Amino acid sequence: MRRGPCSTAWLAVLTVVAVIGLAPRDSRACSCRRPSPPRTALEESDAVFEARAFIMSNDGQRAHYGFEVDRVWKGDVGLRVEISTALHSATCGRSYEIGTQYVVYANRLPNGELSDTMCSRTRPTRSAAEDLAVLGAGHDPRGPEQAPFVPGESTETTEPPRIEPASVEPPPTPPSRRGCAMEKPHTRSGSLALALLGLTVAIGRRRAVRSPVRLR
Repeated sequence: MRRGPCSTAWLAVLTVVAVIGLAPRDSRACSCRRPSPPRTALEESDAVFEARAFIMSNDGQRAHYGFEVDRVWKGDVGLRVEISTALHSATCGRSYEIGTQYVVYANRLPNGELSDTMCSRTRPTRSAAEDLAVLGAGHDPRGPEQAPFVPGESTETTEPPRIEPASVEPPPTPPSRRGCAMEKPHTRSGSLALALLGLTVAIGRRRAVRSPVRLR
C-alpha cells in the first residue's frame, strides 16, 4: 500500500516531537530574571562585600573560589572568604576571573557556606558604580579576635612598691641614780673605749694609794 504525501509529513512531525520529548531536561540553559536593584539585593543577600578572587578549585560537583576581602556592607565576613558555585553555567554557576575585584552578593547554603549564582547582582567593581553609590563606604572585614581595650587601664605591668623592713634599735638602759639615762654602746669600738677608760682610772687610783705622803 502506497502512502500519500500527508502521511509522510505527519510521520516526520511525530518523529521530531518524540526526539524533543526524550531529550534530557538538564541540558536546558539557566534562566535568570533581571537582578534586583542594589538596595533590594542588599536586603535579599546574607553577605555583601567587595573582594578580589585569588584562587579556584572544584570537588567535581561545585567550584570553590577564594577571595581576599577589602570591605564589607553586610554579614559576618573575615579577611578571607570562600564562595561556592555550580560548576557549569547551565546550572547557573558563576565564573570569576582570578585577580579581578568584585562586589559580591552571596547567600548561605544550609551547610553554612557562602554561595553565589550567575543570577545574583554580583559584578566586577569596575562595573558597580551604581552599587557603590547606594552601598556607601562599608567597613573593614573582621580580623583576628583581640582583647578589648578598656580606657584608663594600662597594658604595662607595674612592679609593686618595695617595703623595707623597719630597723630595730636596742631599748635604752634604765636611768641611773643621778637621773641620766645612758644608751648601751652599739658597736665594738664604743665598748673598747669604755674598757680603756676604766683601766686608766683603775691604774690612776693604784698609784695614788701607793705613793707616800711627804710631811714638811
